[in-house]
Amino acid sequence: MPVWTAVALAATVLMGGLIAYAGDLIGRRFGKRRASIFGMRPRHTAALVTSVTGVMISLLTTAVLFLAVEPVRRVITQGEAAIRSNVRLRTANARLHRMAEAERAAVARAQSERADAVSDRDEAVRTRDAANRSLAQVRSDLRRSRADLARAEAARRTAERDLATALRRVREEREAARELAATNERYRRLNADLETRNAELTQSNNALRQTNSSLSLANTTYSQENEAVSRQNVALVRERDQLSASLEDLRAERERLATETGELQRKLDDLREGYVTAYGAHRSLWQMFEALRTKRVVVHGGEDLARTVVPAGTPADEVRAIIGRLLSEAHRAALERGAAPGERSLAVEIVDKRFTTPTPSGVSVTRVTEQERIEAVVNRLTRTSEPTCVLALAVANSVEGEPVGIDLQPLSNHLVYRKGQAIASRKLDASLPADQVFGELVLMLKGLGQSALERGLIPRYDPATGQPQAGTLSAAELVALTEKVRATRRRVEVTAYAAADTNAGDALALEFRTRPTL
Repeated sequence: MPVWTAVALAATVLMGGLIAYAGDLIGRRFGKRRASIFGMRPRHTAALVTSVTGVMISLLTTAVLFLAVEPVRRVITQGEAAIRSNVRLRTANARLHRMAEAERAAVARAQSERADAVSDRDEAVRTRDAANRSLAQVRSDLRRSRADLARAEAARRTAERDLATALRRVREEREAARELAATNERYRRLNADLETRNAELTQSNNALRQTNSSLSLANTTYSQENEAVSRQNVALVRERDQLSASLEDLRAERERLATETGELQRKLDDLREGYVTAYGAHRSLWQMFEALRTKRVVVHGGEDLARTVVPAGTPADEVRAIIGRLLSEAHRAALERGAAPGERSLAVEIVDKRFTTPTPSGVSVTRVTEQERIEAVVNRLTRTSEPTCVLALAVANSVEGEPVGIDLQPLSNHLVYRKGQAIASRKLDASLPADQVFGELVLMLKGLGQSALERGLIPRYDPATGQPQAGTLSAAELVALTEKVRATRRRVEVTAYAAADTNAGDALALEFRTRPTL
């Protein structure tokens, strides 16, 4: 047992005795004084004081141990994580033991084959010694034995290559299965969301139809009332001399009814326009759903088609020109993926936004067009005091043959790493098999990418998987790094450094160095 853990346990046991003694002593003193707190009886007051004293002494003991003893603090703050890590390490250890057993079995088989070959060689020697009179026959037998040994060695190498190929195919099939499962899950969630939105639009359409019917009935009622008022006006004209005051009141009433009728008509027009808009949106969603079911997705939602950096203090005209070039780059990227130009002659379109505001007469709809959104981004970029990276982000999945809906996203382009700065390091045994060294390096790169994203690096998304990527290391470069590490044949520490000054909008270029370690 570690020394500090034993000290902490001993302090806890001793403090338990101190808590009992101090609580009993203080409780007896308060009991003798017949003290009362909060109007309680003395006996209850003494029990409360004893309990509070024990709690405070225990809390103080725990706090002192937490602040003064590093192992105790680590047990309290990292105990559960250490237990989970221990379970993972035991699982990994069991897996390594199984692999070691498989290697021992392979070595035993090789030794058995070698023993058989040695036995054949000894038999050939004995045959040669016994058949000196037929030397030519012995030499012929020896050549055949050597040919058999070569064929056995070739068969062993062929079996090893077949085993390595099978293992590689198994890993590839598992990776493809995981990617296929992830893709199916995304499509399932997307289908569920579209079905939910379709049901909501159907309910909205039914409610609009009911409201329209009610307004039609109200309009018919008001028309009938207008006809009655007109007949009453004819009667009142005949009695104009006697009922002039009443006639003025009826005229005012008629004007009020006409105003209300006009307001109702405007509300009816707004509801009809909302119904047409909702019907159009429903058709668009249905067409989008059909396209997602039948066509290939060429751009994933959240993927940036192009990016550029706007320096601080750039005038508004230059910012507009930069955004124009950004849209042109996004247009070319979308065309290369399989998208097609839309009504604005570009394969990308900045999506218009609609804002609804409740008003006394109904709902006011405010539409923000593409040009207005670009001007809002220009105004923001001209006022910023630091360089800004502007992304052309896809707002949703887009299928081939259709324009891609995008949004302009300005983000701070601050410095993330300086050239030569150490980013991540990992100790590993270079004498392990290539697949294990490769796996260790992949885990190191995953942690490196997560760290870079947390520091503010703007990720780039893989078009095939939709996963965020932080660096530019290709599969071939990773394989070359694996071979470089394995060439040392000992325990080494691999450290990744920034190859150049890297801002938030740049791709992270890396260089790797290795040094021996214990």
